[in-house]
Amino acid sequence: MTLLLLLLEFTLPIPVLATLVFASIFDLKNREVKEYLWIPAAVYSIIVNLLLGNYSDLLQLTLASIPALLVFVLALLDMMGGADFLALLVVTLAHPTISPKPITYLTLIYSLIIPVVLILRNLIIGLKYFRYYKSLKCVKGHKIPLLLLGRPNTVDSFLNSKFTYLLTIPVEHQSTLFECRTSFSMDEAREEKIKNNVMELVNKNALNPHDLVWVTPGLPQITFYLFGYVLALVTPVSLLHLIIP
Repeated sequence: MTLLLLLLEFTLPIPVLATLVFASIFDLKNREVKEYLWIPAAVYSIIVNLLLGNYSDLLQLTLASIPALLVFVLALLDMMGGADFLALLVVTLAHPTISPKPITYLTLIYSLIIPVVLILRNLIIGLKYFRYYKSLKCVKGHKIPLLLLGRPNTVDSFLNSKFTYLLTIPVEHQSTLFECRTSFSMDEAREEKIKNNVMELVNKNALNPHDLVWVTPGLPQITFYLFGYVLALVTPVSLLHLIIP
């Protein structure tokens, strides 16, 4: 029986990896992942960990759940999607302890590598357009975060792009004034309405299609979680001990 339980524990990452791979494909194609996709891996993880008794240590479970809870709060604030939370929840259900390796934390930390690189890239591009940035007037919100969270693009390019969202929304009848925001809404209908309003301003010649606006891409965060989870699995415990004695 002990050998069987060890084998079951060894297989825990398999359904998680398979689910993250399938979810990443959907995320890359349309930035939408159906909720039912997470159910098989979640159920399998719960059953195996209940048999192993891995949920009995509430302190370990609570500590391992913090990354998923953090993303859950961000999802409630409309700053991340619900699928982002479900991805980390499945990882937590499969790895409900932080010993000997904090898989949930490593998954989240590694998943942030690409977004951090993109933020640095945004800053470099933004500084190249610093003259435009200085002239930008926000009647709502602040423009300082734009240098890190977005990049300048032409109105025409924005209208013809996919999974790209506006951070500087033109004010009607005031083409030089903008409502500035730091992120986009998870409500696709609302974002589509914003894009249609911009298109209407262009058609009315109230906005030049070659004018610059600040945009941000909708990142395939599930793919980054897959990347982070794989790295978390292969990270040696000995390396962690060197970093955190």
